[in-house]
Amino acid sequence: MKKCTLLLLLGFFLLLSGCAGDNKKTRDFGSIMRAYEQVIRWGDLEKANDFLKEPDEFSAERYERLKKIQVNGYRVLSRTTTGEGIDQVVEIKYTKDASVVVRTITDAQKWIYDKDEERWYLASKIPKFK
Repeated sequence: MKKCTLLLLLGFFLLLSGCAGDNKKTRDFGSIMRAYEQVIRWGDLEKANDFLKEPDEFSAERYERLKKIQVNGYRVLSRTTTGEGIDQVVEIKYTKDASVVVRTITDAQKWIYDKDEERWYLASKIPKFK
């Protein structure tokens, strides 16, 4: 009986230690998502490159277009945990060229966790505002 109780306790603590790692990953994801959202909201889309595993190239033309974008809404529509990371769909509302017309795009994001760097990266691209 004592062996059974000891095994159950050992299993319980192993389970808790495994969950603690997942909680850290979850907290890290929450932090990185808030930071990414702020970068998008404030229109610092070139800085969004810091979230990419493989950074985008910004042509002078694209950079000028991005400077004319004003993001005024960012809402997560869905989030799914996958074997590789997290997929989420985000709705972004923005205006362009100081217009009063609000445009909406849907951004399908794929986030992966790099175990070596202990960091989340955006595997998909920065949205193209048209």
